[in-house]
Amino acid sequence: MHLDPSTRGRRTDEVLEIVSRLWSGERLTYAGRHFQLTEVSIAPLPAQRVLPMWIGGSSAAAVRRTAKHGTGWQAGSETPETVGRVIAAIRETLLQTGRSIDEDHYGAAFAFRFGSPADPVVAKAMAGFEARTGRDAGTSFVVGDADTIVERIARYVEHGASKFILRPLADGDDDVYGQTKRLAETVLPRIAERWPRTHGRKA
Repeated sequence: MHLDPSTRGRRTDEVLEIVSRLWSGERLTYAGRHFQLTEVSIAPLPAQRVLPMWIGGSSAAAVRRTAKHGTGWQAGSETPETVGRVIAAIRETLLQTGRSIDEDHYGAAFAFRFGSPADPVVAKAMAGFEARTGRDAGTSFVVGDADTIVERIARYVEHGASKFILRPLADGDDDVYGQTKRLAETVLPRIAERWPRTHGRKA
């Protein structure tokens, strides 16, 4: 979005406060560093009175942002160990804010492929990821069979995550469909059996 990286965090903090207050129905006057509003409101108001606000990021600022505004936290490409550290930090910070986040509102995400690390689509995606983030794609991408994917999910669960976004590494629509279909057929039933949903648990 062509935002200055040195200010985008503070802009985000202001936007989260503004949006959450407007969603609640407040007629808002706001004097921030980046945004100034006078007697602003929105209509129609959301039909869902409390809209979920999931925050991402693993920095200290993201932890504080989640504890202040979040109803959940969603990792990007962090490893299970990093996810565990961030969740622990959020929970500790929540104690200072007096807020709470549902235990099942911590999420993880990873790119997956049924196949081999030698697949051209994997090599290309890994190279792009490493150039963009400076991280080792081998610790972030999950490539192999259903066992490989289920065990990576298990590692995230051990570190406190219970919501997941899985992104297929694929080349074209047909490949995306094939990878997603295989995930649905071979992984999701095992997930449901290993971690059955608790009756009455919030979605």
